[in-house]
Amino acid sequence: MKNLNTQKRLSAELLGVGENKVIFDNSRLEDISKAITRQDIADLIKDKAIIKRITGKSKKKKENLKRGVGRVRVRVKSRKKRYMAKIRKLRRYLTEMRDKKVISIEEYQKLRRLSKSGQFKTRRHLMEHLTVVMKRKLPEFKKIGEKHEKTH
Repeated sequence: MKNLNTQKRLSAELLGVGENKVIFDNSRLEDISKAITRQDIADLIKDKAIIKRITGKSKKKKENLKRGVGRVRVRVKSRKKRYMAKIRKLRRYLTEMRDKKVISIEEYQKLRRLSKSGQFKTRRHLMEHLTVVMKRKLPEFKKIGEKHEKTH
């Protein structure tokens, strides 16, 4: 069998890839060895006797490539919006509890600091803390924070 380096080099140039990415069909090696011009190689590429190896990055690697310095800001912004929505609900609830005299001002300040630090995931979590840990009986409200609701 003849050395196919020239054919590999020509086919790599035509396919626009490196020589390591060129694959010859084993059943057509005789035809490939007879091909000496660019046109012969181009015809073999059309007949799928010579193909380029498909390589690519995995989905995970592509995701990591998207995590450059310029991409960080969007993630922080969305995280901040989530935090703001949560903390506003908690603060509104705490203010209402203080106004209804369910909790004292000192307890209000302590709970406000705890909620700021991320102690409570949701308003329900804060309510459970008030009832279980602080042993407070919460009054039944139809809808807490009704006057603060946004209307769109």
